[in-house]
Amino acid sequence: MKSTAKSPLDPLVCLSVANLLFIRIWLKILPYNQGSNFFLPFSPLNTYLAAMLNVLAWGGLLFLALNLCRGSRAFPWLVLGVFFVTALLVAYGVGVSFISVGKFIFLFGHRLALALFAGCWLAAVVGIWQLVKHRRRLSRRYALLPLLFSPYLLATFGESIQAIARVEPSSHFLPHAVTPARPLKNPLPVKVVWVIFDETDYRLCFEKRPGFLKLPAFDRFRGTALFATQAYSPNDNTQTSLPSLLTGEPLVRTVQQGAAKVDLVRPGSLARTDFAAADTIFKEIKKRGGSTALFGWFLPYARTLHALDLCGDYARYNVATSESLWKVFLTQSLEIFDFRFLPFSDTLLGRNQIGIVRRMTGDVAAAMREQDATFTFLHYSVPHSPNVYDRKSGRLAFNRDKREGYFDNVALADRCLAELRREMEAKGSWDRSLVIVSSDHHWRTNTYDQELDRQHVPFLAKFPQQRQPFLYQGKFNTVLTKSLVLQVVDGRISSPQQAASWLDQRMLEGKTPVAFSAEEPDAD
Repeated sequence: MKSTAKSPLDPLVCLSVANLLFIRIWLKILPYNQGSNFFLPFSPLNTYLAAMLNVLAWGGLLFLALNLCRGSRAFPWLVLGVFFVTALLVAYGVGVSFISVGKFIFLFGHRLALALFAGCWLAAVVGIWQLVKHRRRLSRRYALLPLLFSPYLLATFGESIQAIARVEPSSHFLPHAVTPARPLKNPLPVKVVWVIFDETDYRLCFEKRPGFLKLPAFDRFRGTALFATQAYSPNDNTQTSLPSLLTGEPLVRTVQQGAAKVDLVRPGSLARTDFAAADTIFKEIKKRGGSTALFGWFLPYARTLHALDLCGDYARYNVATSESLWKVFLTQSLEIFDFRFLPFSDTLLGRNQIGIVRRMTGDVAAAMREQDATFTFLHYSVPHSPNVYDRKSGRLAFNRDKREGYFDNVALADRCLAELRREMEAKGSWDRSLVIVSSDHHWRTNTYDQELDRQHVPFLAKFPQQRQPFLYQGKFNTVLTKSLVLQVVDGRISSPQQAASWLDQRMLEGKTPVAFSAEEPDAD
């Protein structure tokens, strides 16, 4: 086909190319799975509508450019540019859908990652040179490859239309927050603050901390708290570990069933329990006449948990959908060019992570000043990836350092702990509170030294009026934290020594599981 010849298939060619440009989006949202709605802040209806509109819009722009340049000297260069960009977006979109840069480094090491990185740049340079060399021949056959991939249009649009017909109504995704009618009061003698810093690694943050990493808030806290050396988490993934911690029950896995429903699967049982109906620590505190508050990322706490007087949740996948179709349309167009490997690059997930940190720290500070909840649960998004902090400058910004960037996020967690303590001390609640700091799992994509420590998570507990450190070397699953908190609230435990004796007794009675989970590394 000559470059000057028009074809009735040109609209199909342009739509097929546009469809391939958005392969990263299609691989993420198709096929439709109602269970994936659980992690979204809004209905995915606009996600599917925007994806189809994007393909139509970009296809229309390509068709316009094709006709404007047809017959001119610019035509071969247009075809060359479109071919190269499409190949790049398809390769990158498919690649990141199956393995992230961080996971690749964890599995294969920094040297192989650098070799692959250099190889990709070399292949790109050679590819561009070949495309430039054969641009005229390519321009004469520009329709061949797009037509071969055109059936993919039927798959993406067909599955999207089916998804639109099946999506849950917007009401299932509410509420995003719970606000009390009046300031919360604590009628009980003890105040409890339980903090989870997501993916905090015990070995690298405490046992074998690198010399360059300074964590003044954690170290200060450790100086007046029970410090456990053999605590381990219920599971290696957040969606199982957090429900297990909050219910105080070991879980094999969780099964997401919809926007507001997740089932809990216990060991040795086929029966499932709705998380909303489970006996969580919040219900136990309410039974005792106390008040409850929760601020946390990743899980939709506000719409799945009951017995919360105050709640704010912060969706990790806030960039995936929105109540605004236009916003999703623009976000998807940006996301296909969201390259983490380019120098000075930024990412949508990185910006979202920064937003989560800023909103949550602000909300927590306000709650500590203005509320007096009996029990407060805080699930921070750091030091979990993406890395968004520079510990040297103290600035929040996307951090591309795959080797040591995790430690910057750990330093950010340290800063969050310092801010929490400062607010509680200003309110006068720090000394009279039980404050627990732990994690839901270890660092699963250790790109620093590639060593995994599945058998430990940090666990520190400062009891009311505690002034001295206490080292606890017994092995226990942090699923016992709920029971420990209730023991303190009920007045049965008031010191780290009593807590140690209680944990020892639980171990002797065989009431704490000792198996370690072994999940796959995190996807990002």
